[in-house]
Order: sequence, then C-alpha cells, then structure tokens
Amino acid sequence: MPSGYEQIYESLLPKLSACDFSEAAGRLGLSLRPDGGMSVNFFGREYEISSRGVNPTDGKPVNVNNRSVLAYYALSKGAGEPAFLYVPVANLTGAKLVFSHTNINWMTDSLGKIFSGDYEKFSETMCRLGGVFNGKLNSSGYSWLLEALPKIPIQIIYYDGDDEFPCEIKILFDKNASRFMEFECLAFLEGCLVRALSMTAETGDTAGWV
Repeated sequence: MPSGYEQIYESLLPKLSACDFSEAAGRLGLSLRPDGGMSVNFFGREYEISSRGVNPTDGKPVNVNNRSVLAYYALSKGAGEPAFLYVPVANLTGAKLVFSHTNINWMTDSLGKIFSGDYEKFSETMCRLGGVFNGKLNSSGYSWLLEALPKIPIQIIYYDGDDEFPCEIKILFDKNASRFMEFECLAFLEGCLVRALSMTAETGDTAGWV
C-alpha cells in the first residue's frame, strides 16, 4: 500500500495530465520542453514535469516529496515576482500558528549538528545545490541565496556555534512565496531543502539518494 506521501503525489497526477504547460511555463518561469512538458532545476538536479508526472532526468532515485512539491508548483495559479524580502515559513500562513520556544526551529535543528564547526563543508554543500554567497551579516551570520524554484528564492543563514550557543542554520522564504504555494506545501519545500543539505553533505552528491 502506498505511503501517505506517495498518495499525495498520486492524487496530483490527474491534474498534471490536464495542465496547460505552455501557459504555466511562461507564468512560472519554467523552461518548456520540445515534447510539451517543462524543465526545472531543483536543488542541483534537473527534472521533467509532464502529463506523465515528475521525474529527474538523471534517472536516479528521488524522494516522493520532491515530486509533489514540483507538481504543486507546476499546477500553481500564482503570478507576480519575488519581493526579495525574507521571512520564516511560519510567517507565510494565513492562520495564526503558535510555536513554543522549544520547537520553532525543529526542522533545521539537525543541520546545526551536521555543519557545526565546519562552515567550509556548509559552503561546499550550498555551491553544489546552486547557492550563491550573499555576504557576512552584522550578526556574524553568513548569508546565502538559493533559487529553490523560479519565483521562490530562499535565504539560508549559517551561524557558527560558540561556548554559549550551538551552530544554527536558518531558512527564510521570499515573502511572496505564498502566491505560488500554500503554507503546507512551502513546509514540504523546506523539508526537501533540509534533506538536500543533509544528504548532499553526507554523500557529496545531489542525486542517488531518497
């Protein structure tokens, strides 16, 4: 029996078969393929989005959540341009969510452990995923920008640890990202990025793992 995540992806396939890819590509900033589908680079890998589904062009394994996020993006009715102002994903929900002090950074906590004391490893991983260094902040953080998808740039900030505070990685979304994806899907996107950072750091490659 398919997992819950696989069922989510499978529920999107009939919608993809009815998608006007030419219209969507122009509006979302994706490349139109000769066969009528669309191409997109997602965390260092090229994907084809078509009426057949979402598939990496390298033929290697892929996490089903990556497929779902790209399907949702292809089916988005959003329009406009990024604001290039960055906020936590929790700020992009229309509802008022309450995060306790202990769980606000739960999704990125693992990244602080992986990259603690090793900014060089972090920067190498970011480069593999297509990130661009954006300068050192006054708060002693190192800022990177990454185009997760056209219209959805992300800022990733590395704070090295010290005797008082552990290493911390912050992921911030363009404040207009909610025009293209609902909050739940943006949270999925953040999870895909965390996994891509973790696995790319571990394997040295952006593909071949799920």
